[in-house]
Amino acid sequence: MGLFVEKHLQEEFFLGSEVNAIELHSFSGSISWLALEGDRPYIVAEKEVRGLSSGAVDEVLEALVVKSTTSQGKMVLRAEKPVLPSSLVNAQVRFKLYASPEQIGELCAKTSHGAIAVEVAFHAKLDLRTANGSIVLQSGRGQVTAATSNGRVEFGRLLLEGSSSVRTSNGRIVGQTEFSQDGTYLFETSNGAIELRVPHDTPGSFRATTSNGKVTFHVGEDQITGSREVAVQRGEGPSVRLATSNGRVSVVGY
Repeated sequence: MGLFVEKHLQEEFFLGSEVNAIELHSFSGSISWLALEGDRPYIVAEKEVRGLSSGAVDEVLEALVVKSTTSQGKMVLRAEKPVLPSSLVNAQVRFKLYASPEQIGELCAKTSHGAIAVEVAFHAKLDLRTANGSIVLQSGRGQVTAATSNGRVEFGRLLLEGSSSVRTSNGRIVGQTEFSQDGTYLFETSNGAIELRVPHDTPGSFRATTSNGKVTFHVGEDQITGSREVAVQRGEGPSVRLATSNGRVSVVGY
């Protein structure tokens, strides 16, 4: 491994006070929303290139462009994948957003290879998508779309609004959530458990299914264990669907 050459380059993009929506696109690399450091919000694009040849690494690093556009309160950063010579091992761009939850009302984050993490108590519309990596949300509220093909989805305490969905093909879904009165909510994985904690007085309709596993639903007076499919009507309210092919489903009140 000592033969490999690794080089880094960093760019910073500052957000004006009019910016309240962010779009971040990377072909490879993690994306994070972190607490504001300093007085001015900004985004760091961390470029990394690894290869067998110093010359090839320099060439790719120079060609690794992050395009930036700002219009009508939205900033879009898009990492363009360069042509990779045969000697190249890896190239990626990691995005780190440093901004307060009060400024950002919408975040779209998309990457093909890398984790996505929101480490602030957001109040925003989130659209988070990765093909290979975990998605982790600390806490917050808003309409959330979170999708990954290979990775877990975990969250702290969320208040989901509108039509929100959490999906993964290979990984578990774990977290604590409340639901707004109106809306539809989907939690779906093919290979992994779904473990949800909700308030005991949560209203609405719940439907939970698994092909290989068991469903546990212990919310308020509804106490159901051991079935592969559970449908519970708890009065008027949100519609919640949970489904996995291989794994257990657990909905537990607190």
